[in-house]
Amino acid sequence: MKNLLRSAAIAVASTALVAGGATAATAAPAAASTTSVAAAPAGSVSAAAAPYAPDAKSKIRVKKVGKKLTFRLTARFRDDAGNPVGIRKATIQVLKGRKWKTLKNVKLNSSGRGTYKKSDGKKRKYRMLVKPTSLYQGFRTFSVKI
Repeated sequence: MKNLLRSAAIAVASTALVAGGATAATAAPAAASTTSVAAAPAGSVSAAAAPYAPDAKSKIRVKKVGKKLTFRLTARFRDDAGNPVGIRKATIQVLKGRKWKTLKNVKLNSSGRGTYKKSDGKKRKYRMLVKPTSLYQGFRTFSVKI
């Protein structure tokens, strides 16, 4: 009896996905669709869903003096005409163990730049993450160890 109810629930859920226009591929979580700037395949994110792709100058720079770390973020997007499009938030992540943890959500200015300062004596890996929206394609940078 339980197996019959489970199979009915699965059938209803799959019918709801198909009726809503979603497929198993589009019903995946948004975090799995983020890509690296340098390694992004041309067709990884459809242009109709997010028309603005990241610029090649998007990067994270980390400077260490003693125990003081200074993060300088640049997250830029260009429209079809090549004009800059502003993004207002980026996330700094740190690798702890085998998982990337959010260190700080940084507000960016109109040109897509922001800074964050922190003290840490250990060597760690850091990266910048921009979450995808309906207007912007999400991406993450390569990790920087410092």
